[in-house]
Amino acid sequence: MDSSHIRSGQPLVNLDRDSDDSNGGGDRDSLLGSIVGLLEMARVAPRRSSFKSTDTLRLLSFTGHSTLVAIHVALLAVWSWGLEHNLVFSLESQSIASFVMTAIVTTFGTVYSALLVFISQTLAMRRSLQMDQTLTATHDTTAAWAGVASAAFNIWQQRAVLASFTGVLSAFLYLGNILLLHITISSLFSLATFESYREVPVRTQGLPAYNWPHNFTAYSWDHNLRHVIAPMREYASGALYLLPSIIRSHTTLGLHEGTLYDVLDRTDFSAKGNATVNATGFNITCGFIPDAGLSVVFPQWPEIGRWFVQWNGGVDLLRPTQPGIIVMGRALQQSVVLYSTIPVIDSSNNHAPLVSVNPPMDTSVSSVQVIRCSQSLVNQTAIVDAQTRQIIAVDNDIKKNSSAWLAYADPPGTTFPPDPNNTMSGNFFIDQWAEWYWAMPPSNFPRNLPRDWIHNRNHDFVSVADQYLIEKLHLRPANQGHPPSNVTLHELENALSIVSASMFWIRHIPPVQGAFQQSYVKNPPYQFTTVREVQNPPFLLQGQATVTEVFNQVHLEVETKLSFIAVAEAPRNPTMLKSTEPGYFTRFGCTATIRS
Repeated sequence: MDSSHIRSGQPLVNLDRDSDDSNGGGDRDSLLGSIVGLLEMARVAPRRSSFKSTDTLRLLSFTGHSTLVAIHVALLAVWSWGLEHNLVFSLESQSIASFVMTAIVTTFGTVYSALLVFISQTLAMRRSLQMDQTLTATHDTTAAWAGVASAAFNIWQQRAVLASFTGVLSAFLYLGNILLLHITISSLFSLATFESYREVPVRTQGLPAYNWPHNFTAYSWDHNLRHVIAPMREYASGALYLLPSIIRSHTTLGLHEGTLYDVLDRTDFSAKGNATVNATGFNITCGFIPDAGLSVVFPQWPEIGRWFVQWNGGVDLLRPTQPGIIVMGRALQQSVVLYSTIPVIDSSNNHAPLVSVNPPMDTSVSSVQVIRCSQSLVNQTAIVDAQTRQIIAVDNDIKKNSSAWLAYADPPGTTFPPDPNNTMSGNFFIDQWAEWYWAMPPSNFPRNLPRDWIHNRNHDFVSVADQYLIEKLHLRPANQGHPPSNVTLHELENALSIVSASMFWIRHIPPVQGAFQQSYVKNPPYQFTTVREVQNPPFLLQGQATVTEVFNQVHLEVETKLSFIAVAEAPRNPTMLKSTEPGYFTRFGCTATIRS
C-alpha cells in the first residue's frame, strides 16, 4: 500500500460511492467479502477432538472403573473356588515366576491407575469450571486434584474458609484409594509352596526263591528229591544262626512280624513319599493229631531216655524235655510236629488231647501235647516310607486274637510227595518250609537237665526257633522261678508266623563260617586241600511297586482383602458448560468474568 495515503490521512478503505465508481465497483465488493469472511471465521469455535470430548471421557471413566470392579469380582470368585491353585510352577522356577508375575501386575496397575486418575482429573476440573461457585472453591478443588498430599493440605485449609469441603474431600478419597490400590496391587498375587503327589514305578526285591536243577521235575521224593533239598537244608543250618538277632531287631528291612514285604531298590528312587508294595503273610495254623492210636511208649534205651511216639502212619522219637516248654519234633510232609510240656489252650480254655508218657520222664513230665502245624501264605499290601524303606502299615493283618482247637487238616492244595509243578503258593522253595524249620541250628538253651552220667553234662539243646518260642511266650522251666500255667493257641501260632517269616528273610544272607559244603581243589604243589565253598544261595524275586512321591511345588495365591478395599468409585461425571453466556465467580466481593 502506498505510504502517501497514510500521510494524507486518507482511510484505508474508501467507502465513498463516487470514489467507488471511479476506482471500479469490483474491488470494493471483494474487500467487503473478505472482511465478512474473517469475521465469520472468528465466530466459529475451534474443532475439539472426539477423544477429548466430555462424553467420550465419561464413557472411558465408566468403562475403566467398571472393568476394575469386574476384575476384582472375578478374582474373588477365583479365590473362593481355589481356581488359582491350578497354575503350578516347579520349585526351581519359583524365583523367575515370582519376578515375572510381580513385574506384570505392577506395570498393569501403574499404567491402569494413571489412566484412571488422568480421566477423573480432567472430568472433575471441567465440572468444577461449570459449577456456579466461588473462585476459591474452584481453586481448592483444582488444587486438591494435584495429588494426595495437596488434597490433604486443602482439607486442612478448609478450617479457615470452608469453600469446597465436599469437592476437596472427594478428591482426597479418590486419590487415596488409587494410592492404596497402587501399593497393594503388587501383593495381589503370590506364590505359595505346597506338597504335590505323583505315582512313580520303582523296582523291588521280594520273596526268596531258589535256582533248582534244570531236570528238577524228573526227580521223585522217594528217589533223589531229598538229595536236591539236602544242600539247601545244610545251607539253612548255617544261615539260621542269625535268627535270634534278626527276630529281636526292630529295623529289619522287608520283615515285619509274620510278614515279608517288598523292599524298594535304593538306586531307583531318592525322593520322599510313601510306596505301596506287595507283602506276604506267613500264616500258621495248628491242630491236634486226631489219631486214636497216638501213644508214647516205654523207652527202648533207658540209658539215654528216649520214647517212641507212634500214630497211624508215623513214628517219632521223643527225647527227654523239661516241663513248661515247647520244642520241635520233626518235619512231616509240609508241616511240623511240636511237643509241648505245658498246656496249650484256646480262647475257650479248651486244650488239645494229652498223650500220657508212661513211665513219666525223670523231669516229672507225665503227659505231652502233640501239635501239628501247617503254613499258608496270605497276600497283603504294605505302605512303606520311600526314604527309610521301613513299613508304615499293612492291610489284611494275619495276627490272631482268638483261637479254637480243631483236629489237624492239610491246607488246600497240599500234595505229597511234593510236586514242583503243583505247589500251594507257586514258590516251591517256600512250600518246603518244614524242611527248613527242621534244619534250625541248636541254641545254648538245654532241652533237659544234664543226663550225661559220666561227665554230668547235657549235649541236648533246643533249636534257635524253640528258644525264641520260649522267650516270646515267656515260658520258664520249672527250675527257673514261677512258670506260667498255660499258653494260648493263637499266641503260639503268631510266634510261629514270626519265626517262619524271619527264617525266609534270612535265606538270602550267606551262612556263617562252618556251614559251607566241603570240596577239594588241587593247588600247587598239586596237593588236595579242603576249603569251604558256599552253595548256590537263594535269591530275591524282583518286582515293581508304586511310589506315591511327595515333592514341593508352588502355585498361585490370590490375596483379595486389601485390594478390594482399594477399589474406588468413579466420581460423578461432570458436564461441560454449554452456554455461551458469561459466568461469574465471586470471592470476597471480587468479580471475575469469563467470556466464551
